[in-house]
Amino acid sequence: MPNETNADTLALPLTQAYPFLASAGLGNEAEVIRASKDQLGSYTTTLKRARIISLLTSNNLLDQFVTNHWHFGATDKGKREIKRLVNIYDRWIKTGGKDIDEGDNSDEDAGTEFALETHLRDYLAENLAALEPGMTLWPVGQDQDAVEFSVDKNNHRIDILARDSAGTPTVIELKVSRGYEKTIGQTLYYRTKIKEMLKVGKVRIIIVAREISPELKAATADLPDVSLFEYRLTMSLTKL
Repeated sequence: MPNETNADTLALPLTQAYPFLASAGLGNEAEVIRASKDQLGSYTTTLKRARIISLLTSNNLLDQFVTNHWHFGATDKGKREIKRLVNIYDRWIKTGGKDIDEGDNSDEDAGTEFALETHLRDYLAENLAALEPGMTLWPVGQDQDAVEFSVDKNNHRIDILARDSAGTPTVIELKVSRGYEKTIGQTLYYRTKIKEMLKVGKVRIIIVAREISPELKAATADLPDVSLFEYRLTMSLTKL
């Protein structure tokens, strides 16, 4: 599994962030985040990183932390990652710092336009049984998430790493609009990396898109353990 032993790690290094905050007089705040079991949908460790970004920013410590402990944060991709974490933190604050479970948002999300691929990803991460009964998020380490699961040092991430009812790792790739044939090359690379990382012989692939192109259907027709799904949007009206 990926680790956090150097300043070039793609994900904000929690093992460096907690002692850094403590040395800056924010040990109590850091410990609250470290011990927290709060979630935002499927986000657990990612939410901790989002809260740390907020704490660093509000205390004018982000630049110092990036310089000393997280070089990736100074790159263009790193800056986009920081912005993503800020957005996640803002979403969490809007919920009142409470978890969002399926009972809270499944009906609302089902009638919402998936304007961004992240919306589709977050919805499916919380509703994997809609793809297949018994499908769940893959159990990961303390400082990882099964959503946007990193597979290498080049910022390649699986949209969702899941486990089917038989325990088989499943790579889920999402396309908010059309799924083209090049998608299968991407997912086959992910499958190879997961086989190496988890030391397993079989990894399934699921591709979800609003529309599956004929070329993608043809490209995957003879590939074992590859499933294609198309999603549809629904809308409900409530009289006030």
